[in-house]
Amino acid sequence: MAEFKRIISNILLTGAAAALVAFTASFFFPKYWQVSGRIVVFPSGKPVSASQNLSEEVGNTAWIVNSDTFQERNFGDLGADFSGAEVVRNSSMILVKFRSSESSIQLIEDLIVKIPSQVDEYARDLYDGSPFKYKMAGDPEISARPVRPDVVKNSSWGFAIGAAFYLLFWLFTGTFVAGNRAIEKEQEMYPESIPFPAEPISYEPTEEHMPPISEPMPEIVPETEKPEIKSVSKTSHAPANLPIAEVSTVSEYHEPSDEEVKDRLNKLMRGEL
Repeated sequence: MAEFKRIISNILLTGAAAALVAFTASFFFPKYWQVSGRIVVFPSGKPVSASQNLSEEVGNTAWIVNSDTFQERNFGDLGADFSGAEVVRNSSMILVKFRSSESSIQLIEDLIVKIPSQVDEYARDLYDGSPFKYKMAGDPEISARPVRPDVVKNSSWGFAIGAAFYLLFWLFTGTFVAGNRAIEKEQEMYPESIPFPAEPISYEPTEEHMPPISEPMPEIVPETEKPEIKSVSKTSHAPANLPIAEVSTVSEYHEPSDEEVKDRLNKLMRGEL
């Protein structure tokens, strides 16, 4: 819930900042005023049926003024500032509107005053007569404040764009961060997971790419350490307590005879030896 409130407050803050920028920038745009005039349509009395078709003729008059042919014939370069003609509700009048810079207001007023006579001439050729007449209902009117730039409209668009920009930013960063967190969590669960290596590419070098063959170096065999031989002094004497073995002479030794061997075997079997 706290996270949702934080997101909403950030959206409103970003939208308000963008609206403030659009509001400030609107004062640096060129200013245009609306110059308008009301033209009354009424029957001329010829024929009598014209009064019965008055409501339809008011709509036809608005269509005539909005047509490209009428504008090219009568408005000239000021046709680019024409905003349109519309029927005034519940009346027999049409409202003709122009946008004008401050320097062109007088030219637009003079043009609006001429529109009734221009419509009358255009309708005479269209109807092959003049069943209706057209007249100004009053002097042209100028808006109290510039209609362009529309400060309120620009500020509203600025707020909407700022809020949408932050929302898209939050969605993008939220998805990106969530993806990184998922990857980190997966790495924590499987820390030893290693991606499979790419398949090795076998490469057989040609003769021109093979390195030159050098003669093998003779193997150096390290000399083994020779055991140290201690020299024995010739003047050394044997210890005094060394036992002396009795040496039997050759003359004392004689080979036993057959009888002596048999006598020894008999004694051995009897256990006398």
